[in-house]
Parts: sequence; structure tokens; C-alpha cells
Amino acid sequence: MLNTLKEEAGENTEHIFTLSGTHSREETRPVIDEVLKEHAGFAYIRFTGFEKECRTYEARYGMGSEEFLRRFESGDMGDDLHWFDWYAALRGKKLWERKHSVLRGISWKT
Repeated sequence: MLNTLKEEAGENTEHIFTLSGTHSREETRPVIDEVLKEHAGFAYIRFTGFEKECRTYEARYGMGSEEFLRRFESGDMGDDLHWFDWYAALRGKKLWERKHSVLRGISWKT
């Protein structure tokens, strides 16, 4: 059995995903909802961990992460390992913040 979930958008129909197997849309939707919520929670935990790490660097070095990023990417900060650690924490923060935002923005039409 192949079951395709689609979203109606005016005259256009956008393919969302395809279900293969014997599970109905009614069985599948709650499972997908649960997985989305769990992963959104995981993404938030990762985001806040990196955010805390960035705040620690900001306090230690007396500058905001955005200023650090600008200076680091222009080469003004040098090549010390701790700058790369801060850079990685900032990139992780932005990545997981975006993932959390995407996951929290997914909803179903009823």
C-alpha cells in the first residue's frame, strides 16, 4: 500500500511525503508528531548548551559573539585554539537554533 500525504495550496498540490506499508495516515500522524516534538526538544537542548558556551567565552574575553565572529573571520583574532573552540560553539548555536526553529514551525492542517 502506498499512501501519499499532500498539502492543498490553492490550485497547487504540494507533495509532503509518501507512506509505504500498511499504516494509515491516522496511525502515522501521531507518531510523526511525537518524533517532531522530541527532536525539537533535543534541538533546543543542544542550542542552549552552545548558547551557554558562547556566553562563557563572551564573559571571558569581553566581547559579544557577533563581534568575535566578524574579527575571527577577518583574521584579526589569530590562530589560537580557543578561538576555534568559540567559533565552533557559535556555529553549533546557530545550527541548532535554526533546526529548533524549523521543527517548531511544522504543523498540520486539520
